Amino acid sequence: MKIIVVFLTLLFAYLIGCKENPVAVKPENRKPVIISLISFPEVIGPNDSVIVVCNAMDPDGDTLVYDWITSSRLRIKGANPSWDTRLFNTFENSRIFYPNKDLYPFDTVWIQCFARDRKGKSDAKLIIFTVINDTL
Repeated sequence: MKIIVVFLTLLFAYLIGCKENPVAVKPENRKPVIISLISFPEVIGPNDSVIVVCNAMDPDGDTLVYDWITSSRLRIKGANPSWDTRLFNTFENSRIFYPNKDLYPFDTVWIQCFARDRKGKSDAKLIIFTVINDTL
């Protein structure tokens, strides 16, 4: 009797172990998260520049690319042509911006950054700061 119980136990364990492997479920891609978008300095003059840093992370560990879009009152360093207000697919999480020469005496401008994981998910933040044209 003892041999039959051992045999049946081993047979049961073998049959359970021989089941077809279940289909692996592909993990869902989660969107990146922008933790902060900061500019330094927060107020600039017409001959100054501002650096904007986007601190972002991806919960899946995916490599991120950054898209930068700004108002027509700013130029983006590295954009081609130089007057383009958009720059896409950069691997750098910071960018330098310069004011255009056609500013009003006091101008509020904006910069938007998108952090993308290149798998269809993204996050975006907008920052607003001031350009003071003290030359007028």
